[in-house]
Amino acid sequence: MNTTHHLRRRIGALRQRVTGADLAALRTQLAELSGEVSTLAAQLQQTGHQPVQHAQVTLLSDLRLPGGTTASIAEEVRAQAEAGITTALIHAQSEITSTATGFSRHIQPLLALPGVHVVSPRAQLRTQLLVIRHPQVIATAAAQFRGITAEQVVIVANHPAADSHAAEQYNVAAADAAVRQRFGTAPVWAPISPVVRASLTEQSHTVQLAEQDWVNIFGTELTTRPRTGFAAGTPVIGRHSRPQKEKWPEAPEPILAAYPDSPDYRVEILGGAEIPQQMLGYTPQNWQVLPFGAEEPARFLQGIDFWVYMHHPGWREAFGRAIIEALAAGCLVVLPPYLETIFGDAARYAEPHQVRPLVDRYWEDKEAFLEQSRRGQQFAAAHGPQRHLARLAQRGIGATGESQP
Repeated sequence: MNTTHHLRRRIGALRQRVTGADLAALRTQLAELSGEVSTLAAQLQQTGHQPVQHAQVTLLSDLRLPGGTTASIAEEVRAQAEAGITTALIHAQSEITSTATGFSRHIQPLLALPGVHVVSPRAQLRTQLLVIRHPQVIATAAAQFRGITAEQVVIVANHPAADSHAAEQYNVAAADAAVRQRFGTAPVWAPISPVVRASLTEQSHTVQLAEQDWVNIFGTELTTRPRTGFAAGTPVIGRHSRPQKEKWPEAPEPILAAYPDSPDYRVEILGGAEIPQQMLGYTPQNWQVLPFGAEEPARFLQGIDFWVYMHHPGWREAFGRAIIEALAAGCLVVLPPYLETIFGDAARYAEPHQVRPLVDRYWEDKEAFLEQSRRGQQFAAAHGPQRHLARLAQRGIGATGESQP
């Protein structure tokens, strides 16, 4: 009987025992065992897997997460592998997602990269830098990581601590305390953008903040293809995002203002449109909708002129990997005004009712459109692997497989 089968049997037995006063303890044990199943399955996929006891950089997160957290981890791991930096991946089974086992599609390809090792939370490991992705993961992790020792610990805060209505998304002090308790050191908090930084300082004045934001990057050198004109004979408005309620405006009026029901525009949506369809009661004839993951974003974006991202007023975008992808593709990106603190002149800013006039203005001025497109691509190009390697170097992590003095 192999190890993963044995663990799955233990999980089944535990499920039958989860009653009464032992409920919390047994749930924690069940979560930890489920995490071990995912870890062992990933290790079996690694050809010639051998346990390691040292890594330059260790990335710890809930590797089941399907979206931006694991996508960002993947990009950093690619940059590290290319530079010869040894990387450990530790899966922390947490309360942040209900998926039982298995790593996300962003993590799976990393298992074949050189210098990348999947390490159990129960293992003995020394690391120069421990990077924890998502505060809520460490705050609710089932494992205790007793054998993991780190010279430096960074919590990458990839989401605001509170939304625009001041509703708490995670507790900064609780996550900070969880790191201190598990690793015996005070972490440095690294927000990914000014929006996240402001939310951290509003909630807590005691945690240690990094001087610079830990911005998301592309893990390989970005090759941009400059636009030479528009994609079609009518303006093409597009967007791609996960199919979540928060990712869309809150009512029919702002939805149709940003994504018009009009033959004068073509609207392309990657990521499904169930939310607006429910509110509108129909799908506009000029909308073309693809489900999430149906097409690679890079290919989809080549057919978009104006990438318009309007969302629910209660949502606050921390940085937006999809935004960077749209900029890199040469789309003219239109965002809510608060995001100007992140993207500056790389994008244009509007409320939903201002989107259509803005699109019309640039449609009538091709040169202005192309200039704005180039500006966005330049911004995206500055978020390549060298940016990540530079911040690792500031923490003593060299790009040659050795520590810096």
